[in-house]
Amino acid sequence: MLWIFGNGVWKVMVTVEQYRQLCAEWRGDAAEFSWLVQHGDIAGVSQRAIAAEFEFAPSTVSRWAAGEALPHRRVQKLVVGALEKKARRLEQACASAFLPVKKEVDAGQSRPQA
Repeated sequence: MLWIFGNGVWKVMVTVEQYRQLCAEWRGDAAEFSWLVQHGDIAGVSQRAIAAEFEFAPSTVSRWAAGEALPHRRVQKLVVGALEKKARRLEQACASAFLPVKKEVDAGQSRPQA
């Protein structure tokens, strides 16, 4: 994790891999559920997308993210499972996305050109 200081506050930057792992290790903590929903954009999932997928009003999902309300425990498991799956797909897509490089390397260059 990477610590960043901004606006007088220390914050932790989380990678997609770390987010996926947090989802995988989630054991029912309400505050963690709210955090995972609030930061679903790390995995490319907006609160609006969560609402659409699980057929809840966007305002309801917003309340989950704020910790003001929680869905039934089974729904929480389904939501976290879906977030983990989407994070895993994004992680795999990033791992397999390579920029092709030219084979030609000039004598003065230290690395191939993209």
